[in-house]
Parts: sequence; C-alpha cells; structure tokens
Amino acid sequence: MSTPNTQRVLSRIVRRLCERRGICVADLSEGWILRLTRGETVRHIHGYSFDLNGAATHAIACDKAATSDVLLDAGVARVEHRLFLHPEMARYVRHPGNWAGMLECFERCGRDVVIKDNTGTGGRDVFRARSLVAMEEAVLKLFSRGAAVALCPFVEVEQETRLVLLDGEVMAAYAKERQAVTGDGRRTVLELVAGRVAGEGLTADLGRYLASVDAEAAAVLGEVPRAGETRLLNWRHNLGQGASVRLIGVEMLRPHVGLALAAAKALNLRFGSVDVVSVGGKLMVLEVNSGVMMEALAGVTGGAALAEEVYGRALDAMFG
Repeated sequence: MSTPNTQRVLSRIVRRLCERRGICVADLSEGWILRLTRGETVRHIHGYSFDLNGAATHAIACDKAATSDVLLDAGVARVEHRLFLHPEMARYVRHPGNWAGMLECFERCGRDVVIKDNTGTGGRDVFRARSLVAMEEAVLKLFSRGAAVALCPFVEVEQETRLVLLDGEVMAAYAKERQAVTGDGRRTVLELVAGRVAGEGLTADLGRYLASVDAEAAAVLGEVPRAGETRLLNWRHNLGQGASVRLIGVEMLRPHVGLALAAAKALNLRFGSVDVVSVGGKLMVLEVNSGVMMEALAGVTGGAALAEEVYGRALDAMFG
C-alpha cells in the first residue's frame, strides 16, 4: 500500500522546517501540493518541485529530448535523447513520420537503444531494444499511453551520480548503485535473491526491485551465475527500480560538479538535480530534474540530516 502524500519524507521535513521559520503549511490535492504562507508571501511545493525554477526551466527539465537539445546547444556533454511524436501530433507539429528516423537512430546506436516516455520518471515505461521487433513493440506501448517518446543509445554506465544543486552550489551528491548477487555456480539468480532476503530481510531497496521486475528482468532470474560472478539484477539505475544510495562527499567529485553546474546554467535551473554518468571513463549528463526527491536518501546514515539541510536552504531561498 502506498504512503499517503502527507506522510512523505518531504512533507514531514518541510513541516518541521516551516514550524521553526514561522511558515504556515496547508495541504492541497491530498497533500501533493503544499501551500506555504508567511505574512503576505505565498509559495507552493508541487510534488517535489519547489517554487524556485521558472516555468520554461521546469518544462525543459521534464522533457528528456528538450533537455538533450539545450545541453547540446550549450556544449555540455550529454547522452543524446531524440524525440519522436505520436502520429496524431502531425496535425499540430509537422513531421515526415517516425519509422525512418527510428531506424536510422537504431542503426547509429549500434542496434541497442533505450526507448522512454519522453516525460516519464522513476524508470517507469523505459525499455531496452536490441531488435527492430523489440523497438517497435516498445514504441507501440508508449504511444498507446502518451504523445511523445525519446530514443537514446544504450550505454554501459560504470557509475551514475546524482548531484543536488541550489543557486550554483552542489548541496548533496550520491551514487545510485544497482542491486546485485554473487553466484555460487549452483543457485539461480532468483534463489540467490531469496537467500539475501532470508539473510537480510526484505530491505526497502530489494522491495523496490522486486516490485519493478518486468519480463526482461524475470528472464534473468532463472540463470545460474558462475561461482564468484557478480550479476546485476537490473540495467536501470533508478532508485524506484531498486537501486540503493551511497553518499559521496562533494569534494570527491570535482569533474562531476563542473559538469552538473554547466547543465544547471544551461537550463537556468536554480533548484534541482543533475544525473551524471560515467561511460568509458567519460562523464556525461543523463538527465536533469527540476524536482528534488530525497525519500531514499533520507533512509541512509546521515541522509535524513542532509535532506533537512537541503530542503531548509530551499525554503529560505523561496522566502528570502
């Protein structure tokens, strides 16, 4: 059963911070929107987006292909995301059709692409395709649910790091580490996962992974890794797909910081996060987020205090 919006980590932290600052908090839309009032000043938090970024900045950050285009124009290294619109959109935005462009993109990306809902979050509606049939199936699924998809090359990510920024300063940084098991040459991946659950209990990270298992991930569960072989359970790094959080000191990430700040400057982003990936030793921006969700971060040692500091600074910026 999902947690009520009023019990989110963000909601609980913001209420404590607002009480100390003399800010009145009211729940709207069942707690998904928080109205914050101090004197004549009224501000809002919608989901995980604070009343700090401009409308265009928020819209670009929520659009994977638009973010990719803006970063390219600014000369910021990024994982390219190419936009394809539902055929029905041709009456509003002229385009010659999608299939030829998708085929060209598929071949250019080495016949290994990731297809996403262009405005999706949390790793939902994200598919990897290594055949034309798989790509077509994914595109049809996504077009049945929305008006736009983004295609990007599948890249072997060595590490994905999220940097949370506020007004040109990196406030927090953490790695998103995928769930994995170590083979013994006898048990299947599923049996190894069950052994972890028996030994560790059903952790929040493992719970999120199990809840996100799709057909592709399920096929891996029956495989038997060699003794000593580390087998990743998911190619996605999303926290909502079971990845865990490892805090990193900002001072250890100087190249990441420079890239994240350049991305934020390109989008005019005041408060948000930038996901930086290492691919073949090269750093690139994967995506930019105008909302700052720290539910998983708050669950690790030192994370709750860091989340409170970040949200507190954001509130001060809103009412400054």
